[in-house]
Amino acid sequence: MTASEIVLVAAPDQAFRRSLEFALQSAGFQTSSHFYATAAFASERAGGAVCAVIDECAIEDWKLVPEQFLRFTKPIILLASLFQTPPSLPGVTFVMKPFLGEPLIEAVCNAIAGGVKGSLSRYPYGYD
Repeated sequence: MTASEIVLVAAPDQAFRRSLEFALQSAGFQTSSHFYATAAFASERAGGAVCAVIDECAIEDWKLVPEQFLRFTKPIILLASLFQTPPSLPGVTFVMKPFLGEPLIEAVCNAIAGGVKGSLSRYPYGYD
């Protein structure tokens, strides 16, 4: 990881988004934060990002998600609720909410290190 690595963040809740930014920036990542996933993927920093951390609440239309995630071509960490069954999305790492910062950083680092989308992981309560 280098200081220039950018992680896209999408979460509509401002306090949660800032919490994600803080955790990622504390681990040495730069962040590009957005309210919705569509805005994150359309942003000028999306091309230089190493991965995206997307809160499930930042998804505007779940029907567009497979195509949208595939076009991004980089690892995606989807933050999902324990009360909802996450959809089958190849190449997406699921981190179940609520969680502490460490599982998020671990998921981001593992996704970047793997570099290839295609595995599905779940980290309920911060444990694999």
